[in-house]
Amino acid sequence: MHKSKKYLPVLFCLCIYAMPARGQALLALLFGGKIQNDNISLGIHLALEASDLTNTPSSNLRPGLAFGAYTNVRLKGRWTLSNYFIFKSSRGANAIPFAYQLQPNVPGALDADIARKLTYFEISPLMRYNLTPELSLAAGPQIAIRTIAKDIYTQTLPDGGDEKLVYKTNDYYGRFDIDAAADIQYAFYKGNGVRLNFRFSQGFVNVYKSEVPFSAKNQYFQLGVGIPIPVGKKK
Repeated sequence: MHKSKKYLPVLFCLCIYAMPARGQALLALLFGGKIQNDNISLGIHLALEASDLTNTPSSNLRPGLAFGAYTNVRLKGRWTLSNYFIFKSSRGANAIPFAYQLQPNVPGALDADIARKLTYFEISPLMRYNLTPELSLAAGPQIAIRTIAKDIYTQTLPDGGDEKLVYKTNDYYGRFDIDAAADIQYAFYKGNGVRLNFRFSQGFVNVYKSEVPFSAKNQYFQLGVGIPIPVGKKK
């Protein structure tokens, strides 16, 4: 808890920094073309993710989904401020070793497959440089707030079926995560159409609380699609 508190000023600053564009995005989702601003583009972001936890030997990537909204605020020259508001970002890892389990006294844990499921809400203000109207690169900070933490134990039964035991593990994790994210993006129709986006995110914060005897940081790859929402042009 004490470690998380020191990141609250950073979270507050980033929220204030992104708030105007976020307000435009929410209004656009409600009112569509009634918002008129030539320098702002808005849309829905959908993505496939493959996440991992560092310092967790023999674990595997965990597939998941992400969805949210984005705004692009055109700046001077080739620069754009891309704000992402991901309402669900799937993180964690599969095939967690028995030595890294959090829940004590799980029946049959030694022979079970352990999946660590984490879900976060993300805010990502990225500075984007447009190499061409279609192709661009972006990088910047990312703040994430954990909303779900579960360990899923899958055991094979004698008859060949599977049994799943699910344990909520919120008490073992910090609330906030701070990451750096970078992406490469291609937008169709000279930058105004559907955009394909490949992102990598690296966490800087131990996801576990200090009393947990091991540490790990979030990592993920993301393949996303941005679907623009029409915005009215100034007359």
